[in-house]
Amino acid sequence: MSLTKQLWLAILAIMTIAFGVSFLISALSARHYLEDQLRLKNIDNANSLALSMSQMNKDPVTIELLIAAQFDSGHYQYIGLTSPTGEVLVSRTSDAGASKVPAWFANLIPIHAAPGVAKVQDGWRQFGTLTIKSHSRYAQQALWQGSLNLLYWFLACAVAIGLIGTVILRLITRPLRDVVEQAEAIGARRFITLREPHTLEFRSLVRAMNTHATQVRIMLEDESARLDQLRRDAQHDPLTGLLNREHFLKQTRQALQGENMAPTGALFVLRLPELVQMNKEIGRDSTDALLRRISEALDEFCGEWEGCQIGRLNGGEFAVLAPNVSSIEMLAHQIFSHTLLSINDPSTPSEQKVLVGAAVYQHGDSVEQLLAHADTALARAEQKGGSAVETETSNIDSQPASSLAAWKDLIETALEKNRIKFATFPVLNVQGKLIHHEAPARMQIIQDALWMSGQEFIPWASRLGLIKQIDQAIFGHAMSWLENETGSLCINLSPQSMCDAALTERMHQALSRYPSLAERLWIDIPEFGAYLHARAFREFCNTLKPLGCKIGLEHVGNQIHHIGELHDLGLDYLKIDSSIIHDIDKNPGNQTFLRGVCTIAHTMGMMTIAEGVLNQHEGRCLAGLGFDGMTGPGVVMP
Repeated sequence: MSLTKQLWLAILAIMTIAFGVSFLISALSARHYLEDQLRLKNIDNANSLALSMSQMNKDPVTIELLIAAQFDSGHYQYIGLTSPTGEVLVSRTSDAGASKVPAWFANLIPIHAAPGVAKVQDGWRQFGTLTIKSHSRYAQQALWQGSLNLLYWFLACAVAIGLIGTVILRLITRPLRDVVEQAEAIGARRFITLREPHTLEFRSLVRAMNTHATQVRIMLEDESARLDQLRRDAQHDPLTGLLNREHFLKQTRQALQGENMAPTGALFVLRLPELVQMNKEIGRDSTDALLRRISEALDEFCGEWEGCQIGRLNGGEFAVLAPNVSSIEMLAHQIFSHTLLSINDPSTPSEQKVLVGAAVYQHGDSVEQLLAHADTALARAEQKGGSAVETETSNIDSQPASSLAAWKDLIETALEKNRIKFATFPVLNVQGKLIHHEAPARMQIIQDALWMSGQEFIPWASRLGLIKQIDQAIFGHAMSWLENETGSLCINLSPQSMCDAALTERMHQALSRYPSLAERLWIDIPEFGAYLHARAFREFCNTLKPLGCKIGLEHVGNQIHHIGELHDLGLDYLKIDSSIIHDIDKNPGNQTFLRGVCTIAHTMGMMTIAEGVLNQHEGRCLAGLGFDGMTGPGVVMP
């Protein structure tokens, strides 16, 4: 029972007791007063009538008429005249009760006034005794009306006190409601803090809850930092901090074969052919410093390039993977010149030799094929005898369009003709039961042509500013699917759409009308987008999560150390990037990292789902690490 209800019950009980006591005191006091007034009236009327009768002729008819006239002109219950011997000479009686007074009230508080008695003289002789008793019904009615007025006033006061008390109670207990919301948030693994209230008792409670939430948040941040260090140890080169060979090749495979990746790009391999000789001539420390300068130059050069990956393949060999490259020759020469500037001192006559080999790729190529093209370019560069740059472009295929304008026309036409849909792939839990269907976008760019996957048209749509229209169309298809099919559906939403307040509001309105559909909708947001647009992501979650839809991050891995920043959003799941999942059964370092990710995610109330699972060996290993679900080519419905 709420405090407000308890307050009303307490006020009702107190006012009932107060009314009862007041009623008894008031009714008894009023009854005594009315009885006393009726007694005096009876005496006065009896004396007045007896005096009149004493002065008139004692004819029986005249006496009877006088008594009848007196009885009819007043409100009397009884008037009687008896002889000195006790014989009733004349009497008048009325048995009418108080018509407006309930019988139970009249019986509960009866009014008994003493009658008035006076002597009637006939000269010096006593003629008789006159008895007059006024009727009490009007006094009873006055007492009843007074009691009703008292009840009405008490009820009005009780309502007024209750309303005022409710307002005051809500003001006093507002911090308590905040604490309840905080406790519920902590129960949902959202560790929020509150401002301490002015009330001393509530301040101690809020302070204790804030301390608990802060400690958990610090624990999550520490655990996130530890996990990030584990990730760096497993995936990065200890000297340069770049991706190590194994993880760089996994990232390359993901770029070539994963969903929603760039349709084209280039791989640049940089080699120091004289590294062994340099190590002997200038020493290991100087050589290590030179390698670090190369990594810093590459990192600075690629910092503005979205999706760019840099790795150290072996001692003196570095690689740069850049999506959506428009001019491979120009970028290759820029990498070459930046590297030369970072390692060569113009004041010295000697110069370190640098070779750069570049190869373009298309989505769907194999890693082996791409590396072979890059090695071919390096071999040609090495044959030139000094620092050199060579490119290999033999694997460029035709595209549906050759310019941004042409792509714009094709995509807008496809959207206008509604030639967009999504495919569905199962996401299963470790017991093989369906969690939801993954729904990547598909578009038919040209009428009656094959449907293109997202990685083929989404990069172009993003560059053209059409990604929001695509996401809106996919959302509309998702609502139709949820209305006609069973199970849950997961759609991918781009950072651009997430930041669009108007699109978010339209989604909110649509989902508000169909709450049962909202509970079956899952929404993936890319990890980089959630952290890059943190405020917009927070507003997006606060708008849609109350409707029941589930929101999580996809392609999680590189920024896991920021996961503590999301402690108060109540995210539902994390989808771990496939580049970390590949060959997980053979990588103890990544196993330790992913076990920690599952622990911290479960602490925050989130599911962990593995992306890109290729086979049962990876699936069994992931289940042992604590994953809740998985998807990929190796995951099929039983």
